[in-house]
Amino acid sequence: MASTWVEEATETNFEEKVIAASKTTPVLVDFWAPWCGPCRMLTPILERVIDSFQGKVRLIKVNTDENPSLAGRYRIQGIPAVKAFVDGQMVDEFVGVLPERQVREFVDNLVPSEADLLAQRARPMEEEQPQEALKLYEAALKQEPQHAASLLGKLRLLLALDRLEEARLFFNHLPAPLQFHEETRRLQIRLDLALSQKSGPTLAELRARASREPENLQHQFDLANRLAAEGKYEEALEAYLAIVRKDRRFNDDSARKAMLQLFEVIGVRSPLAERYREKLAQILF
Repeated sequence: MASTWVEEATETNFEEKVIAASKTTPVLVDFWAPWCGPCRMLTPILERVIDSFQGKVRLIKVNTDENPSLAGRYRIQGIPAVKAFVDGQMVDEFVGVLPERQVREFVDNLVPSEADLLAQRARPMEEEQPQEALKLYEAALKQEPQHAASLLGKLRLLLALDRLEEARLFFNHLPAPLQFHEETRRLQIRLDLALSQKSGPTLAELRARASREPENLQHQFDLANRLAAEGKYEEALEAYLAIVRKDRRFNDDSARKAMLQLFEVIGVRSPLAERYREKLAQILF
């Protein structure tokens, strides 16, 4: 074929050439047939576009006459039908012949940008090399100032590095669409907790005070807040739960509300959240 990055696939090697391959490089699958005139019109357009991306995306052609089970599996009702695969999943598609400009836009949306690649490198480094990961996110933001993954990554690291005032200012300038992101909500709760505990007694002092006066629910609540702010989530949930058990109405139901917020931080469907949601329900109901 004309392009170096174009191959054919059959029912026997589709998993290897498309599903497995798409976990490292986006793959376009062109379902076609020899008798199809529009297919012959689309083929050179696809190959020119794919060739221009120089290996950042691959094209796999599937002859529907010779591979009917694949056509059935992907519900091919009209051809040419082009389906895009990323990370082993079909993520987009179109049917029929499109102008080259539109095909190029379609493919461009699949190919990771420089900012995407920098963010992908940074994510696994966050825990062991936070400073280096932060530099990568900042480099990505120079490429794309609105890059969502890098914005959230930088905010996570500012929190992890205890750069709270910087994190607060950074959070306040996040793009409006990102304000509704699920992770943004979790980070906002963490930031609010950390800022609320920025000054005041240390964790050791709060533990000692709570131990001296176990019936003082305010002391217990202060300790629970500090535990939550320092990421000791299970211990914090246990402390909040003890307050609810003693007096649900304490401070306008603050302990229960704090537990619900913490569930968001750790993941509402996480095993820890599920366990303490059940414990909370046993007390309340």
